[in-house]
Amino acid sequence: MLSVILWLGVLGLLSFLTLPLASKLRLIYASKIFGLVVLSYIVWIFANFLNFKTASLVGFLTYTAICVYPLARCKDEIKDMLKDSARFEIIFAVSFLIYLLYTAFNPDIFGGEKMMDVSVLSGILRSRGMPPIDVNLAGFRFNCYYYMGYLIVATLTSLTQTSIGVAYNLGVATFFASVLALSVEFAIRNRVKFLPILLLAGNLASFVILVGCGLQMLGLIHVEGLKPERAFDFWTVTRVIPGTINEFPFATLTFRDLHPHLMDIPFQVLFIILLFEYVKLRDRRIPIFLSFLLGFMFTVNSWEFPTYLTLLTLTILIFGSFRDLFALPLAVFPYIPYIVKLHPYAVKGIGVVTERTMLPNFVVAQPLILIPLCWIAWKNKKKFLAISLTLIPIAVISNFQLLPLLIPLAVLSGVSLLKRDFKSILIFISALIFLLVELFYVNDPYPEKWERLNTVFKTYIQAWIMLSFASAFIVSKINRRALKIVALFVAILWIYPVGYIATLHGFKGSIDGMTYTKKFGEYDALRYLQKCPNGVVLEFPGKSPFESYTYTGRVSAFTGLQSVIARGGHELFWRYYNESTIPMLYERWRDANEMYSASDIGEIIPLLKKYNVKYIYIGYLEKKHYSEEALRKFEVFKKIYDDSKVEIYEVTFLTAKAHN
Repeated sequence: MLSVILWLGVLGLLSFLTLPLASKLRLIYASKIFGLVVLSYIVWIFANFLNFKTASLVGFLTYTAICVYPLARCKDEIKDMLKDSARFEIIFAVSFLIYLLYTAFNPDIFGGEKMMDVSVLSGILRSRGMPPIDVNLAGFRFNCYYYMGYLIVATLTSLTQTSIGVAYNLGVATFFASVLALSVEFAIRNRVKFLPILLLAGNLASFVILVGCGLQMLGLIHVEGLKPERAFDFWTVTRVIPGTINEFPFATLTFRDLHPHLMDIPFQVLFIILLFEYVKLRDRRIPIFLSFLLGFMFTVNSWEFPTYLTLLTLTILIFGSFRDLFALPLAVFPYIPYIVKLHPYAVKGIGVVTERTMLPNFVVAQPLILIPLCWIAWKNKKKFLAISLTLIPIAVISNFQLLPLLIPLAVLSGVSLLKRDFKSILIFISALIFLLVELFYVNDPYPEKWERLNTVFKTYIQAWIMLSFASAFIVSKINRRALKIVALFVAILWIYPVGYIATLHGFKGSIDGMTYTKKFGEYDALRYLQKCPNGVVLEFPGKSPFESYTYTGRVSAFTGLQSVIARGGHELFWRYYNESTIPMLYERWRDANEMYSASDIGEIIPLLKKYNVKYIYIGYLEKKHYSEEALRKFEVFKKIYDDSKVEIYEVTFLTAKAHN
């Protein structure tokens, strides 16, 4: 409970400090999110040459000092500012606490990408300099992946002195509450009350599955494995288009992977809200911050950068002043140290799509397209029909089923831009996204049958967010008869969220994501190592050099100590097109196994020195995979922990040499 209070307290203080900046950007209620962006950037600057825990404190004090003068200047307006942001703060706090209640049903940091995510978070907390240390590979930096989202959570973790198992879940709750509070507040102020409902709706997969189950019960169809419970299974509803992942915000936020595509959702929502304010107010200060925010989003999840750069540029050209384009360099220059040090080894280039999306799958995965599609088609009946019918033969010949739907949508929404209609630009960009991912994909290490997996995955969420805004604007203007149809449609989309929550069971009453390690007898040992000085740890390297998504690597993940090797599958993906990666992972895996399995300590002294091993961990996995006799050889070293379940040794070569 104390951790929750401190976490909310720091966030509340951050909101207060950022009120003057939020006021200048005409968006007082979003002061908390503005504060997270600016504070994290300042902390990151200091973290480039200080250890992270010092950097977070110095960064926070620096940010506080910067904010004191603006706060003093507007002291007469503070009361009104606090009133203006009060509803947002209440919605945020309530959403945050409700999400923690949900988390208490399954707080475990396990499954999906959770172990990888917590390892990055732990590594940042132990880092001196940026990029942070790579806890999976001793001696390496995490310079192959975007990490600023983790730094946001690490900053709050350090400032509140929260344990990593709790901080992980508080971090996810922060992003969820930010999304909900931003969307609700914007919806109320701009009379687009369907926005949060559309943004956090589900896709049509649950509805299709339940209808299929009904037909199966009537004996009209038979599909192997079709069961009602699959309608509320995360893996089923987010794998609609074969060979891809089709997550949507609700599924992402409730699955609880503290992953970049989750952490960037509130910043995408904020970006669109700020764009709307810019179109409405023509305030030149807004594109300045938007450009800075765009660069920040690149460091959180780089997939968003091209989309939102295009969105920002087009919005300025169509709705604003050409001079405002001069703010765009702020998306790059403040982040040059980050960009220079980033080495995206997982990206080889751009490939041409060989297998495109079928129309039914697309509609099931992206149902929000139907609202703007119907709106555009109704407004431009003849033009839409003419373009669509013309494209049908081409679609059939080229097996491009989405062509007759997306081209008229893109063309006619593009024409609507000339009327300076904000929702049209969101529809236009979304249509372009869908068209582009039917033609090209980012070439990464996934095999051919999954060539589009990441590209569709990361871009479809962007489109969903933009379409939720566009659809909310459309719905707010339609007549009652159409509104009833939309309400029925939205009710169908909410089958998954309602069903998912309704099927929760097994309340654990804790938000500590490390608690499950107690069943392996390792919780206390891991907590002990969290307090130990930095050093390389030897732990079970996995059954193969490329093992991931298992309990293997739990020591480095939860302690932030660098392992000789852990989560080799992730490292293989991140560093795939670096030719030294595969031989290096094989070598480390063999060496780690050798250090555990060798019968004599003298045989492995060179390997311990090679990787500069400081800690040797003997716990559940090590005892399971190596003989007691082999593990006994480490007794020549200083035993620093022993609770009968786990033994931890600190390597002292002097003792080892004396024994030999």
